[in-house]
Amino acid sequence: MSFTYARLPHSLKTLFPKVIASLLLAGISVAGSSWMGGLAHAQTSATPNTWTWPAIPGCLADPEIQTQGTTDYNSPICSVYDRLLASGEIDLELRSARRVNAEMDGVLYPAFVPGTEVVTFITTDKFIGSFTGTSGLVRVSGRSISARSGSWWTTLDNVSQGGQLLDAEAIQRKLALPSSPACIAYADSVRPGVRAYMGVVAPAFGQNGGGAEFWFPPSAVIATKTAQIPGGTACDSN
Repeated sequence: MSFTYARLPHSLKTLFPKVIASLLLAGISVAGSSWMGGLAHAQTSATPNTWTWPAIPGCLADPEIQTQGTTDYNSPICSVYDRLLASGEIDLELRSARRVNAEMDGVLYPAFVPGTEVVTFITTDKFIGSFTGTSGLVRVSGRSISARSGSWWTTLDNVSQGGQLLDAEAIQRKLALPSSPACIAYADSVRPGVRAYMGVVAPAFGQNGGGAEFWFPPSAVIATKTAQIPGGTACDSN
């Protein structure tokens, strides 16, 4: 899933995310450009900015920022963080979401909720062993091919309840997607030795966000299996 600026100089590319993240924290509406893919973090000009603060997981609350969001010390995102801590990943560090958002090239709308911390880490060959079964990595999209490839992933239990997948509308809200997803892909492996991020989905496209999300470099996650999301349009087989 890619996003490109329209022939902007590199200096402006670097400046834009920082300026826009600052405006959003100040409560100013900002419209970016649209893109298609999985977990979406660019705001289209046709989509009104209805920013609402999701609950801030107590385990990832940024001590440097106070937000209008409540603090949830029982957030299910903290169990994802605990699995990550136990997985043996190296160079694990907590960084302010506002700084990570500003540094992420090509993202005009905050990927991670300001006021939270983002976990940065280097993957090892033990990573995928800690995220399997009901806690395995998954990715959703409108098409099978784009569900299997891309940088933004979540966990199966983050888009399930009582052992059943949430419907397309509920997943769209939780992952702040621009459109209703049809396909879900299941990760088979994650390449070791790559820098990755884990944090809280920021609101976008009039959707609440608040779910858990991972970012990996392109092609770092291999997935072969896809399935239909309940309530979504038909998932193609390509």
